[in-house]
Amino acid sequence: MSTIRHILLTNDDGIDAPGLAALRRALDPLGTVLTLAPDGNRSAIARSITIGRPLHARETRFAGEFSGYALDGTPADCVRAAALGFFGEKPEIVVAGANMGANLGDDVAYSGTVAAALEGALLGLPAVAISVQGMTPRHFDDAARLAAPVVERVLADGLPHGLVLNVNLPDLPVAEVRGVQVTRLGCASVHERILVETGDGAVKRYTIHSEARDCDNEAGTDFAALAHGYISITPLHFDLVDVRAFELLEGWKLGEAVAAVLPHPETPAPRVRSAAPDAEASAHVEASAQGGETDQSDRGAAR
Repeated sequence: MSTIRHILLTNDDGIDAPGLAALRRALDPLGTVLTLAPDGNRSAIARSITIGRPLHARETRFAGEFSGYALDGTPADCVRAAALGFFGEKPEIVVAGANMGANLGDDVAYSGTVAAALEGALLGLPAVAISVQGMTPRHFDDAARLAAPVVERVLADGLPHGLVLNVNLPDLPVAEVRGVQVTRLGCASVHERILVETGDGAVKRYTIHSEARDCDNEAGTDFAALAHGYISITPLHFDLVDVRAFELLEGWKLGEAVAAVLPHPETPAPRVRSAAPDAEASAHVEASAQGGETDQSDRGAAR
């Protein structure tokens, strides 16, 4: 059995971004790095995918030393293509970055870097998103060297299904980085306002302005860790269901409200029942339907 580890490297800044090359240098000793990245900048594109047209990939050299493929799609497209066999070998891990600029707080929802990692996690692959503080980082290579041990540990131990590590590094020389903190997401990094300009006729121009917000003093957050010279690692999980709301919605008796406007109001209104998982009840129903015991090995498996 081969011991070569296959690492998918992608980003949202594009195949020619310096952060991609820095991370490639740092990851090469860990295994075979399969590089598939967008052919241009796709920042803040989140989990967009391309539909309605074929995707095209071209083999290219980047940073004058590495071979990879440039795809005319999104970061999520790159991960999907690789997971479905673009390289033949399915990658064992998805590494996205190193992004120009941190991905912190509520803004992770917009990030193409974080989105690539989330796409990997949803496809059953452990995934790490890596970003470096500042829009023109000076210490990409140092940051990539510090991120490599995180990737190495994930390769060795894996991650629970659906979990993503969002790693943000300060733009500092290695010797000045103070350590690692596991953090929660801080506040949104910008306040935004819209400027409306009227023109001739019915045409108007809308410009959205972003203004920096001070989030650095919230202890335990990704913002605070980075501001004090620490590497921030935030575990993210793509589960949008808020189970706390099940009881609230049951109390609304929506089944009765909907039944009142149906063509047959005499039909008893169905009761809205919670879909919250109940492993024991589900196992009992399955056993009854099959007339026997259930296979316990799959209980609790991610769907």
